[in-house]
Amino acid sequence: MKAAEIKDKTKVELNAQSRDLRLELFNLKLQRATSQLEKPIRLRDLRRDIARVETRLSQLKRKEAFNQVVSALEGVSDFTVDGIADSLNGLSKGELTRKDVFKTLGSVFNPNNMRVTTRGLAELLYAKGKNNVIEKIKAVSNNI
Repeated sequence: MKAAEIKDKTKVELNAQSRDLRLELFNLKLQRATSQLEKPIRLRDLRRDIARVETRLSQLKRKEAFNQVVSALEGVSDFTVDGIADSLNGLSKGELTRKDVFKTLGSVFNPNNMRVTTRGLAELLYAKGKNNVIEKIKAVSNNI
């Protein structure tokens, strides 16, 4: 399976494909255990295909997270540290987890991987300015 084939698929198709590949891997492992496996190299290929599919799924999830963060930041009426922190806390109470929020924004605005709180992350965003933050997140999201 080529990476180009995976890139064109939707999230639902990738989930179904991941499930099918994992089932096939399970069956091949059973065949190996009973010494009926004809092509042992197929196990390695399946593991790699599963890794490709899971990587693409995580990329799509990250892109969705970026889009949610952009819409939340665009909705902030007062772009202050408190307003940004409240918006980020609101995101983590929705579909995204707190870890997702920190991974997406931290990868862009916290390159030194310092340990920051929500308020610290809000301060980093406030220092950049609303328009610059939104443009930078959109640029990163488009590269995924």
